[in-house]
Amino acid sequence: MIPTLLLLLGCQLAGEILSRGLHLPLPGAVLGMILMLGLMLALPRRVDGMRPVIVLLLANLSLMYIPAGTGLIAFLAELKRDGLALAILLVASTAASLIVGAWAFGAVARLTGNRGVE
Repeated sequence: MIPTLLLLLGCQLAGEILSRGLHLPLPGAVLGMILMLGLMLALPRRVDGMRPVIVLLLANLSLMYIPAGTGLIAFLAELKRDGLALAILLVASTAASLIVGAWAFGAVARLTGNRGVE
C-alpha cells in the first residue's frame, strides 16, 4: 500500500515540478496523471499491485469533497455574487466534457474496429 501511495504522490509531485518549472499551461495534477499512465504502460505488471489501493481511494472519494464544501461556506458572499456565472460555466464545461468524451470514445471505437457491443 505504501509503495503505491508513494508512486501516486511521486507522479503528482513530478507533474507539479514540471508544470511550475517549465511554466506549462497544464496543471501539475494532469501532468502527474500523464506520467502515471506512461508508467502503467511501461510497467503493466505494477497495475495489478496498485488495484487494491486505487479501489480503497475511490471508495473513500467522498471524503475528498469535505474541504471543497467548507470552502463554499467560507466564500458564500462571492458565491452569491458570481453564482449565475459559475452555474453557466459548470453546465457548459460539463456539456463540453460529455461531447469530447463521446467523440474520443467514437474515435477509439473506429480505430480499434469495434462498432458496438455484440
